[in-house]
Order: sequence, then structure tokens, then C-alpha cells
Amino acid sequence: MSYSFFLDNIRLPVAPSKIDVRYANKISRLELADASEIILGCSELLTSISFRALLPWKQYPFAVYTDGFKRGDEILSRILLLKEKGNPFRFIMRRRLGHDAGLSFNIRAVIKEVRVLEDASNGSDIYADIELVEFQEPPIIQTISVPVSTAAFSEPVRPVENHTPQRTYTVVRGDSLWGIAQRFLKSGNRWKEIYELNKAAIDSRNRGTGKVYYTIYPGQIFKLPAE
Repeated sequence: MSYSFFLDNIRLPVAPSKIDVRYANKISRLELADASEIILGCSELLTSISFRALLPWKQYPFAVYTDGFKRGDEILSRILLLKEKGNPFRFIMRRRLGHDAGLSFNIRAVIKEVRVLEDASNGSDIYADIELVEFQEPPIIQTISVPVSTAAFSEPVRPVENHTPQRTYTVVRGDSLWGIAQRFLKSGNRWKEIYELNKAAIDSRNRGTGKVYYTIYPGQIFKLPAE
């Protein structure tokens, strides 16, 4: 019996001994800064996959590496970066039982949570609980413009001012500047534009905390650049 787990191009050197797969209604939620939730609606099925990964500090004979041995902290850093970017990636799990193929997955997913377990009995090895959620493209909404006759109006038609209101976004738990840029500006690489536009608010909140300068917090309201 053999397993192989891939998160994008990251192979888990030790296949998890068990995997929890849940199928539930897709729920759209607005998560508030005070941790309360408003459920907006639900449709379709969504897959949630969670497992515990062993990321060894040293090379074990049972561990498998695609491009040479990598320490557990190196692999964990790559997984956390994948979560920070917030982009959907290909999750592949292949399992073979003798000559028969067993349970397998090949889906687009995003990382919902990574929780590192601290236990002295593990030595330098790292255990991480990872939860993935299947990524589904939002539905395409089509709008139809219906012409309205102005013949019944006696007043002359006034020119409409070309005024575009400033777009804003309220940060929720789990957000990152990269993820916000990917969602609203179609490219995570534009995160610095959001930072520069809101530099005063971000810097004042992080001053004296010792955190990286681009750390953001739930409840902050950011201006968004034009697309």
C-alpha cells in the first residue's frame, strides 16, 4: 500500500496515516471582527479535507522526497507561504492498495488553517494539522440593460457626472494583503499598492509590536486602488 500527497508542488515526505473528508453545503459567511458570523446563503457541495502531517527534521528511511531531503521547518515555511498567498492550488492524493486504486483526490483547493503542534516528545520533528477547502469559482452574474424611454419627461437630460466612489474593504480574520490584492485587483503581486494607500493606518497599528510591517488586523478598513 502506498500514498502520495501533494500541495501544489510540495510533496509531504510522510503520508498522513488518516484523512478526514467532509462533504457539506457550500456556505457563504461574513465573519466579523468580534468572531460572530452572518450566514448569507448556501448552495452546492463543498469538500473539506483535513489531516495531520509529519514533517521530519532528519531523513528517515520511510520518508520520500521529490527533489532531495528537506528539513521539516523548510517544508512548513513553504506550506505557510502557500496559505499566505491565498491562491487556489492543485491538491493531489494518490493511494494504491496492491493492484487496485484506492481513495484519491485531484482538486483545486485553498488552505483554510495550519496548526503546528508543540510536543517535546516529538523531538525536533514537526507535526502540523492542515485543513483544506475545495476551491470553487464564484458564479458569473449577467446583467441586462433595459433602455428607458425619456419621451415622457419634459425636463432636459442632465449630463451624469463621472464620479467613481472610493472602494473600501473591511479586514476579517485570515486575511492578508496578498489575498486581498488577489481578490480585488486580480493579482496578489499588487499588495504593495494597498499597503501604500493605507500605510499610515497599517504602520500605526504595528508600531512597537515587533511584527512584520505588513501585518493586518480584523476590523481595519482599507481603501482599495482602482483595478
